[in-house]
Amino acid sequence: MTSAPSGRPSRDAGSSLARLLLAAGQPEAARELAEQSDDEVLLGLLALASHDFASARRRLDEARAANPFDPRTASARGRLSFLERRFPEAVGDLLEAALLRPDGLPDATDARFLKAARALAPEPLPGWAGSAAAAAGRLEDAARRLRPGVRLPDRTAGLVRFLVRRSASAEGVLDRARRLSEMSSLAGIGDRALFAAASGGELRRIAAGNYLYREGEASGEISFVVSGRIELERATPFGPQSLGDAPEGDFVGEEALLEVPRGADARAAGPATLLGFTADFFADDADRAAWLRHLRVCLSRRLSRLNDLFRAFFPGQAPPPNLPQAAEGAAASISAEDKTRTLSTGGLSASDRFLFAAFAEERRYPAEALLFREGDPGDALFAIAQGRVRISRRLAGGEEAFAILGPGEIFGEMAILDPASPGRSADARAHEEAVLLVLARPRFEKLERSDPEGCADLSALLCRIAARRCVETADRLARWRMMAGPG
Repeated sequence: MTSAPSGRPSRDAGSSLARLLLAAGQPEAARELAEQSDDEVLLGLLALASHDFASARRRLDEARAANPFDPRTASARGRLSFLERRFPEAVGDLLEAALLRPDGLPDATDARFLKAARALAPEPLPGWAGSAAAAAGRLEDAARRLRPGVRLPDRTAGLVRFLVRRSASAEGVLDRARRLSEMSSLAGIGDRALFAAASGGELRRIAAGNYLYREGEASGEISFVVSGRIELERATPFGPQSLGDAPEGDFVGEEALLEVPRGADARAAGPATLLGFTADFFADDADRAAWLRHLRVCLSRRLSRLNDLFRAFFPGQAPPPNLPQAAEGAAASISAEDKTRTLSTGGLSASDRFLFAAFAEERRYPAEALLFREGDPGDALFAIAQGRVRISRRLAGGEEAFAILGPGEIFGEMAILDPASPGRSADARAHEEAVLLVLARPRFEKLERSDPEGCADLSALLCRIAARRCVETADRLARWRMMAGPG
């Protein structure tokens, strides 16, 4: 039998009403209800409204110790820290509050406090990406203490984009967009995409000789070089090994696309200006398709420069032997279901698996068949449906196998990343009998022209593949430098 309502409000109801009264500027009317509710966060806010900072700090610290995942507590602590002029703590607490909210964003008041705290801090604070990552790290540590092994969802990318856009004045965004529009490398990228980058990237200015990042650091952003040049090198026991550079109009920091540590030191050769983007800018921004096209060309050229450095490392290698022409392969037949199932291991979205399967054709190759030679013009991308493929280079001592690829893996992407690339960077052979899905460049270009945004997931995948090739090639170059020793 259910008892009749007593007519007295519950503690939760009293707490809710007190919060409403406090928000309406009636702290005294809220106080009695708050004390009855025993809501430490609410009592801390009332103490804050009364300028009793010591009491507010004690209550909010206790509330956070009891529940570090309440956005109200983090928000109140952030505002209190701001009033106490503890600006770095204010930024950290307010970012935690945003990450704990359902939408992962600060409310309007917290956003104003965040912007003001950054401006008033006596010492420069880390960029929004670094500050958000630190706040997320603190929350994840607290979650693991409560439940070992738990992993919180990463919501920092959307928060950083929101903050960068809010922090950039309209005039600043227009100036950035105008500067981008004047860059010849971005001709034809479109005004909407330029404005998206101008408002979605975090502006950085680096003095000559200063570092954008150091080898081994966590990678949070990939940066677009607006002006200047960034030099890349890795320390070895026998001196630094150059890993190329990123000139104006290029991207640097591709490790962020893979969420792996930095593989090199990145230093400004002279004064440099950059726009830093989280990887999510290329994953869900409405104007990402145009930027993905530019990004994949930049990554292709970076990979070509790394391959040139690698080739220059072996000045005494023998001239390439006369190899047979690449095999055409025999027509093969795989059901659409089998093709899409195979591609599910390669990182494609469901829609792009169907698109890839529809546009690609199946070819069967016997063991040791040459698929393409180093230097050949690239005209197709390959995905392995069955069997394995060997990627190698011809060196003075013979063949150097770089990778043995299996079903679901994609290779030969340079043909589509950058049609102007100088040619294949390595040989590819069937390591055993293999069935490949072949996506010819004309077909890909037709797909992208017909639906550039629908093709963006495939384009983003190609960028991640290119980024991984860049990281792997840079690692290999540094290893060869160490094996060669001094000199």
